[in-house]
Amino acid sequence: MKFKALILPLALLSFALSQPITGEAEKLIFKKDRIIYRGKVKLTRGDSLLRADEVIVFLDDRGKPVKMVAKGEVRYSEPGRKAFSDYAEYDFRTDVIVLRGRARVEEEKNVLEAEEIVYDKKNQTLQAKGEKSKVRTIYIEEENE
Repeated sequence: MKFKALILPLALLSFALSQPITGEAEKLIFKKDRIIYRGKVKLTRGDSLLRADEVIVFLDDRGKPVKMVAKGEVRYSEPGRKAFSDYAEYDFRTDVIVLRGRARVEEEKNVLEAEEIVYDKKNQTLQAKGEKSKVRTIYIEEENE
């Protein structure tokens, strides 16, 4: 199946690299070790858009991002791809992305739903888990021309 391609867009959460990011929120709190966006958060990078109730960017001693956490009605979109969850986390050092709580990833007509989706970009592995509900996939194979 094409789940590698389905989940690769989650690399979106590597949001804080290279291209400029535009951030909007009702409130911004800057601390030595973190930047906190609260209330109708909207982060834009090129054609990518991340929305959430709260986004926290954790910083190292030099002020570089090491982890990003988005909470509450997390929504991500880029052309042809979307991701939804209650909670999203991206660890910049390990290249691991975690979506929790009504996690859903859509790519074109393909869909992956689970209580938790963990994608390890470095090792190209994906785990989808569900305890209260089963993991659900919809995969539509493209017709050969």
